[in-house]
Amino acid sequence: MGDTIRLKTNQQRLIANLRHAFNPSSMLGELLQNARRAKASHILVEADDNSLTVIDDGIGIADLQSLIFIAESGWDEETQERENAFGMGVLSTLYFSECLWVHSGSKSFSASTAEIIAGEPIQVHEAPPRAGTGIKLDGVQPPFSGITLQDWVWQQLLRLCEAFPVRVSFNGDDVPRPLADPALAWRETPVGKILIDLNASYLHWRTFLQGLPIGRDPGTTNYHIVLLRDDMIARLPDRQHLLNETEDNQTIQAAVNQAFREALIEAKASMSSENFIEVYGNTCLASLNAYLLNDIPFAHRAWFRNWKAVPPGYSQFWERIKPGGVIAEDVLGKAGVWNIDIDDSDDTLTAEAYINASNGFLLEEHRLHPDHWLNRMVRSIPPDHVTVRPGQILHEDRHLPLADAVDLVLTDTLFLSLTDNPVEYPVSAVRAGDVIYITTDASDVTRLISDYIFDDRYDDNAEDEDADTIRTFVAVGQSQDPARVIDALLSDQLRYTPQSKLANATVRLVFDEQGRLKNVIS
Repeated sequence: MGDTIRLKTNQQRLIANLRHAFNPSSMLGELLQNARRAKASHILVEADDNSLTVIDDGIGIADLQSLIFIAESGWDEETQERENAFGMGVLSTLYFSECLWVHSGSKSFSASTAEIIAGEPIQVHEAPPRAGTGIKLDGVQPPFSGITLQDWVWQQLLRLCEAFPVRVSFNGDDVPRPLADPALAWRETPVGKILIDLNASYLHWRTFLQGLPIGRDPGTTNYHIVLLRDDMIARLPDRQHLLNETEDNQTIQAAVNQAFREALIEAKASMSSENFIEVYGNTCLASLNAYLLNDIPFAHRAWFRNWKAVPPGYSQFWERIKPGGVIAEDVLGKAGVWNIDIDDSDDTLTAEAYINASNGFLLEEHRLHPDHWLNRMVRSIPPDHVTVRPGQILHEDRHLPLADAVDLVLTDTLFLSLTDNPVEYPVSAVRAGDVIYITTDASDVTRLISDYIFDDRYDDNAEDEDADTIRTFVAVGQSQDPARVIDALLSDQLRYTPQSKLANATVRLVFDEQGRLKNVIS
């Protein structure tokens, strides 16, 4: 018969190594947790330069041995069943202090933490009877330099006590517990109580277990609060995360989603439809509750292109200014709601120009529910269905040095229409493929050439150079007198920089039949 083996432990080495599993914050949380489980109604925390004292008015500790009995919590069966008490609490205090003193009921002991960790016998003494339990740690240092122990404890208590159900005082001052206010609008869910903030993303939430924060930091100032059921299990030994965090977080997210939906439905019932759209329209879209908007006869202006801020042409999404306010369904029906069949051609810009010129609305929100009434109203424009009709051609140039290889055509009038609708709308400029049509009153034409950011020819001065080139092109096209044409074509260097050799000079320029410079005669 072969040898047998069984689990053995080097108890003292295991206990010594556990110092790496705890941190000072979890130590402070364990002391609060023990007082809460002892049914305390008030916890007094005191700190000076190197000692920390926690006194509660709870039921006390029947057997002080249970306080330093690893994996034996000493709590009654109901508490162990409800909260999965591990019996690791006071152990965490031993690694951050030099001496531990405990007084509960009529018993007390005092010992160095090194003795306790080494398993040395600790003498328990008779003491004057007292209600509750007092625990004092001597030789405690703040976890990092540059802060006093008092300041560090206060900072930690502000975080730990935010949702703590028991009153806590520190050095004579009550610690704020904003989430312990019974007037807060908690919602009961399968994972516990949830406090919804409709200004927060449905993905941002913060959890508390048995009154103490646990798990991830949402990393934002707006988030939902989840007070988990007491029987959910934290991960040993410092209980900073849930045991089954991945699965539990999915369950928590589902509960938050449901509570968020309920809060939106209540807000919808208590507000006018216009206000609900303006305040919570985007929230519904971003939180997968778009269906709540289906029966509201208003749309948010932010769902459509803001033509004033972003006129037709190349646009940069990070510069888009979303307007506030709402638009009634009947107004949209009369004006027309459009989208554009996107392709890779520059005809998309022509379609944008047509929608703007016709005072139509270009829908840019794609998170609407399929059954939303806007989806039934919207009409689609294939870019190649827009007809461009220029008036008299005043000037054109196919060889200008611009950021994009486009032809410029200057015309006295310019109109857009659809191939299946003869109604025409006047515009001042439009791009159709590789041709940009410009009227003499056009402005900001460079937007039809390039976005100047992702262009292969990116240059800090590229847009300014193109603007100068276009201004010259328009000036030349408007000029009937050859002398005015030449004046428009003069470079800044020739116009504004002194040229000593040309002082008081009169020259004659001779051009050939194609308008190219043939000769210069002085």
